[in-house]
Amino acid sequence: MPSHDFARKGLSLSVVLAATLAVAACGGDDDPAPAQGPGPGASVPTAASCAALATATGFPNATTRITGATFTPATATVAEHCLVNGTINERTGVDGQSYAIKFRVRLPTTWSGRLYMGGGGGINGTVVDPVNTTAQDGKTLLSLGYVTLGTDSGHDNAVNTVAAAGGTAAFGLDPQARIDFGFNSLDETARVGKALVSRYFGKGPDKSYFMGCSEGGREAMILSQRFPTYFDGIVAGDPGYHLPLASVDGINVSQTFAALARSQNLFDTTGAPAINKTFTDPDLMLVRNGVLAACDGLDGLKDGIVDNMPACTNALVKPEMDKLQCTGAKTDTCLLPAQLTALNKALAGARNSQGQILYNTWPWDAGISGQSGTTYNQGWRSWWLGSYASPVNNSTKLVFAVSNPLLFTTPPVPVPTSGVVNYALNYSFDVDAPKVYARSGIFSQSAAQYMFAESTALSPFSERGGKLILYHGGSDTSFSVQDTIDYYNALGASNQNVSNFARLFVVPGMNHCSGGPATDSFDALTPLVNWVEKGTAPDSIVAAASNPGYFNVASRTRPLCPYPKQTRYKGTGDINDAANFVCQ
Repeated sequence: MPSHDFARKGLSLSVVLAATLAVAACGGDDDPAPAQGPGPGASVPTAASCAALATATGFPNATTRITGATFTPATATVAEHCLVNGTINERTGVDGQSYAIKFRVRLPTTWSGRLYMGGGGGINGTVVDPVNTTAQDGKTLLSLGYVTLGTDSGHDNAVNTVAAAGGTAAFGLDPQARIDFGFNSLDETARVGKALVSRYFGKGPDKSYFMGCSEGGREAMILSQRFPTYFDGIVAGDPGYHLPLASVDGINVSQTFAALARSQNLFDTTGAPAINKTFTDPDLMLVRNGVLAACDGLDGLKDGIVDNMPACTNALVKPEMDKLQCTGAKTDTCLLPAQLTALNKALAGARNSQGQILYNTWPWDAGISGQSGTTYNQGWRSWWLGSYASPVNNSTKLVFAVSNPLLFTTPPVPVPTSGVVNYALNYSFDVDAPKVYARSGIFSQSAAQYMFAESTALSPFSERGGKLILYHGGSDTSFSVQDTIDYYNALGASNQNVSNFARLFVVPGMNHCSGGPATDSFDALTPLVNWVEKGTAPDSIVAAASNPGYFNVASRTRPLCPYPKQTRYKGTGDINDAANFVCQ
């Protein structure tokens, strides 16, 4: 399973990209063409040619410095390759911190002619290294002959962390570090990676691919919009393309449940409202079961998955939620009216005092809670509420809120990590939220300018044959699936025959990039390569449940369908076998 450890000393996310499982269709036209090698004109890599890269110069950015070039023999898990580390634009920032765009390239001895760049996560700060990322048949990209490439996006968590100024978000005090994080590091790293490929093999990549989820999904969209000639195929998973606004919404979630905690006289050991105590795990299971009662059968099959998400409206869900209200004292079999009011308010999205929505709404979905064996799913609650057993608030939304004053507010405000709860609970959606769009002095670009990836002008990408696959979990509580659906609809309105170059796959029940009661494990890269290199567009992607225990079965596979199509049961056969479903 391809994964990236996105932990940023408690500030960011732990994200797992959609994994590869060998399911259903393998072989034949479903597999990319076998690696043919780089072809005529390419040189044969050797240990000496790898070592020579250590002193290479003449890169697209003259500040590029190679810090190491090591010929790496094959092991049981890693193919023989040349490992190159380097930096771009080493400098001292206006905040006195040392910065550089760090990168890592792995150049396999047996090269397929393809290049793969992996996306980051959270607020980055660690060099992405897709050495263990897998594709078709669960093989690593290096073993399949891909050059792999990654960057830390221009700041280093081991160097640039300042507890008194946002911890790992402290780089927000430097305007260039902000811009590097937003988009510039992607530009610089992609160009130096391709230059190293040309130097090592004697020719550039035949095809180049990028894949990322979460922040990496935002980066994927940035590349399709700002740098449309760099990559032939791009996968954008659960993309945070409005990350600054999603952060504002996360503060709204925290304020909403903090108010609920106060009303219930729930406080943590620091005296702050105990957001994590507002719903028990059994409470969330009640919500999930209510959603399923209202919406599970809308697709014609009751199977624990809400495939017909657009039809699962507030009007349909409300009667089932009303049935859950306690008529007497609170028990594990009912919910207080105040709990349901808070949940509805959070799902409705952050708004200012004029009622204007600042980010987007959130759907009802079975992934709000779920069971795995005898324990309750922590995916959904960890983002919005935090662990129930924790003595202090620890929701990902609340902890990550410290990025808002440093990265998504202009001018930045150096809030200490210890002050994040106070900052979030006193945030003003009238006064503070507009600072996402502000500019000030040396901070010449607003957070919206350097972070948003909302442009639908993709003709430079599509006209050169570029292909884009987007996917998003229906129960993602980091970034709303509705925001990605809105983008895809806008993309279709701006581009005729949008499905010829871009397709969106919604994954019902999936939490942020993985997890939840969902068929959340799938290979998006192989269908992308087939689309780019064979012209075979993905009419479905077979996915498996990484934790079928949610459904009380041993295994389950389903097709993921290109939006707006949905999965439908054919009417006969095992409901846990993707072969018995169609997209319609």
